[in-house]
Amino acid sequence: MPNWRPAETAELPAWIPALAGRWYAILPWLLMAAVLIRTFGWRRALPLLAGGYLIAWLAEWGSTAGPGIPFGVYHYRPTGLHSDLRVSGVPLFDSLSFTWLAVSAFTVLGRVGSRGAVRVGLTGLAMVAIDLVVDPVALRGGRWWLGSIYSYPPGSGVWYGVSLLNYVGWLAVGLAVALWIRLCLGDYPGSLRLPLTLSALLLLGVMLQSTVLAVLLGVGLSALAAALVLVITGLLARGGAWPAPRAPELLVACALDSEAATCRRALGGAWERDPTHGLVRWRRRGGEVEVWATGTGQPRARAACALAPLGARVLVAGVAGALDDSWETGTVAVARRLVALGPGPVALDPAITSELGLLAHARPATLASVDTVADDPRERQRLRALGADLVEMETAGWFSGRGLPVGGLRVVLDRPSEPLGPLAALVAQGSRGASPLRVASLMAQRPGSLPALIRLGGRQRRALAQLGSAVAQVGPSLVGNAKDPVPAAQPVVGPRR
Repeated sequence: MPNWRPAETAELPAWIPALAGRWYAILPWLLMAAVLIRTFGWRRALPLLAGGYLIAWLAEWGSTAGPGIPFGVYHYRPTGLHSDLRVSGVPLFDSLSFTWLAVSAFTVLGRVGSRGAVRVGLTGLAMVAIDLVVDPVALRGGRWWLGSIYSYPPGSGVWYGVSLLNYVGWLAVGLAVALWIRLCLGDYPGSLRLPLTLSALLLLGVMLQSTVLAVLLGVGLSALAAALVLVITGLLARGGAWPAPRAPELLVACALDSEAATCRRALGGAWERDPTHGLVRWRRRGGEVEVWATGTGQPRARAACALAPLGARVLVAGVAGALDDSWETGTVAVARRLVALGPGPVALDPAITSELGLLAHARPATLASVDTVADDPRERQRLRALGADLVEMETAGWFSGRGLPVGGLRVVLDRPSEPLGPLAALVAQGSRGASPLRVASLMAQRPGSLPALIRLGGRQRRALAQLGSAVAQVGPSLVGNAKDPVPAAQPVVGPRR
């Protein structure tokens, strides 16, 4: 008989136990990364995570291997970090922790009510408050599972052995990371369910663990001081000295820059521009109306919805494709129903729809909200069989569980007898318009498409003119009635199975 022997157990790569051993820092970072990517998309989340780590790593490297800026001089002990992953001597888990702590504080403070520069400043103060207990406990890591991983020069510690410069550094790094968060995400509302829940749990977990350890290690007063400064930070965030900006009464959401420009001209007034990583926000002086250019597609619409302030009415406005030739180019359509092909219930707001129904010469329509351009005749026949009249790519993305009242206004750009054809590729997924490079590339590949491009330009001008006329008619009434009671939204009819 053959001599069967158990296979030798393969050794795990060194980095796996190294990360697993610091689960209390790595796991929160992974959870925060997943929530940020799900909520804001990887185009915003990944730069935030990478930049937050880089800021923290530079600060730690500058203090341990450089001139002692910004935390003051301290040293990591190789004997306490022998199994840890390190980058130029700085442990990976330590630098990662700054980002999820800062995002958690930034989110919770946004929920409390702070915005803008005040929110950035209070996030830095909250980071200092947390470190009032975290560093005294970490300095005694040899008495618990952290291990003795760093030390300050003799005589430099003034707060349970921690250098005073350390807290100056925490304030500076907290401000820098918070500013980076704001640049990446804008002043997103702290009421988003996933980020808020995770942020609150992480902050509560850090404070509970640190408080218990502080009491056991004989530095309990550090936990009391940390809690006191956090309470003061929360009170400042709620204070009347720095009120949060008023939410707009009407938010007009467009995919393309040309649509947004048309809506701004139709609504009139002076506008301030605020670009934020692909999303461009225009705020009318007075703040009661905003026009957003989000880029095409539901992912961009979902990311914009995550940033939209609660209390605003959302009018998704732009062009669409007709699914049969009974719709002429330039026909204004009011969305009555929405055939959403993705998961989850969606509903159009009846109050907005009722206001839109007063538009002269507008036709009620059922929209099919899809993920990519649906210009193929077979795909359009399939959508028509589901009961849809027009097809577009953004409206369903505004239903992300936040309860925003949403209405739809569309103008027909193309139809089966006048399809986009190769011209559909001019606007890339997620972009806010046709780039000159794409137009030049199409002309080089298909020189005969120039007449079709000229005809499409004429149809687009007619459609945008109709869109501007419709927005000019309905905009003042949507703003004026924004404070009226809004009846409960009725479920939208989904696709028939």
